[in-house]
Amino acid sequence: MKTLDDPQVQFQDLPAYTVTNDNPQPESSKEDAANAPQQPRVVDGDEGVNGENTTTVDWVDPTKQEKKKKRSKKPKSKRGKTKPTGFEEYYVDAPITPEQYSHERVIYDGTRPIIHRMEDAILRFQKNRRIESDRREIFTKYLAYGGVDVGPKMFGGVDDHDLKEMDNEEILLTRGQTSIAQERAGLEIDFNAVVKGYLTSYFPYYFNPESEDMIKMATVTIRNFLSYLMYHDVCPEHNANIDEARKSCDIAGKELWRNQQFTVKSPGDFNKASSTLFGGFFYDTYVEDDQWSNPKDDTVRMTNDIARKVVKFALVGAGTDEQARRFQQLANENSLRAMRIEDIDGFEVTAVVMPDDDTREFYEHHASDLHPIGRLLGKSYRDPGKPVYDLSPEERKEWEAGNQPADEFEFFLEEDLLKECYPGMKVITSVFELNCGLHFFDEILTAYGSIYTVLANDLMLGWKKPKDLVNRVYNNDEDEDGKGESKAKNEEQEAEDCI
Repeated sequence: MKTLDDPQVQFQDLPAYTVTNDNPQPESSKEDAANAPQQPRVVDGDEGVNGENTTTVDWVDPTKQEKKKKRSKKPKSKRGKTKPTGFEEYYVDAPITPEQYSHERVIYDGTRPIIHRMEDAILRFQKNRRIESDRREIFTKYLAYGGVDVGPKMFGGVDDHDLKEMDNEEILLTRGQTSIAQERAGLEIDFNAVVKGYLTSYFPYYFNPESEDMIKMATVTIRNFLSYLMYHDVCPEHNANIDEARKSCDIAGKELWRNQQFTVKSPGDFNKASSTLFGGFFYDTYVEDDQWSNPKDDTVRMTNDIARKVVKFALVGAGTDEQARRFQQLANENSLRAMRIEDIDGFEVTAVVMPDDDTREFYEHHASDLHPIGRLLGKSYRDPGKPVYDLSPEERKEWEAGNQPADEFEFFLEEDLLKECYPGMKVITSVFELNCGLHFFDEILTAYGSIYTVLANDLMLGWKKPKDLVNRVYNNDEDEDGKGESKAKNEEQEAEDCI
């Protein structure tokens, strides 16, 4: 019997093959490598001496074979991050099939109540979009703000066995976590008002967006949902109102971040200097002999000397000759005074005047360490979200007729802040007027957009219908009295039976 150690191995009735050991196994210190069986490797084929086919085989060390590299698995939190979500800039819904169109014409039929059509549309929108956690929270709050109940349904849990017996439509309805109460069917429907109220008065102060991307996430998500309603003809009788709501999303996406930036950068050098000199939030906040410094804060501290320089150059660069003469006269007499304007919550921007080339050149030559000053025009504003003022019946009647006192203001403001302002912007702050005719505003509390809308919807979040405790207690007392009378009658009957 011949083995593989022989130089040639031949079998009867089969072609002969030549086996060589051109690549001998190297010595190894490991016992498993020494005892491991060697495997032949085919090098090439050739014709033998007698015309027979021969093949040269090299021995291969199994310990030197290359191992396949395992693919590293991504953690579950990062899986699917690159997949489309349906909220991309140029994303559009795919064309629907005739079967889908026929099914949608049934569930979105105009004869059905709109609350049922909206419920079906919300479920299908969430099914066709990949909504991540941050986006989902923004979207569910928007639905709740609009009167949709968001949360798990009572007694709606099913197990895997029940799901196997359901079709796709039944599974979608079972797993849905949104519904609209029947008692809200009679409320007024206004998509545009809900969008403006949510994006301008609720979203900025509940989520406090810290980046422009977060604001875009909110506006794009809501606009995408509104486009879904129009594309699938969920409620065609409200398409005009839905289109207005989409435009409001575009406006809010541009204004909200500018409001945030203006609030952070305000009130500007001139207003801060005026507040430091004439009274306001920054009055007496700086101590001349204070040597304390914050290494993380590289801003220049507004001393009284710096404040005077800022105000004087603002008057010369952006003020009129009459304002400058009046200011100088009152300053020489030491009679400059500032009074806070009462009965207003702030001002609304009416016009923005950027500094011209002459003003920039003046600052560059005479005060290169200061920022060029422009002008901001505005009018008095009263926040409808705050309590009304205490007025007499006559004054209230005049205010309701539109005869409210409307003061007009002219503020001096730096160029970098003027870039964040726009007509219609509402600024909630304290406004002061100098007896020389100049105005300045103090620390800004908040800024609203041009479509700022106040609704009572946020007050209804989490609201539940109260129970009638009075009638409930009364009914319980009647039940207890009835039980007592029947118990007494039973006792009398038992006594008669014993006799």
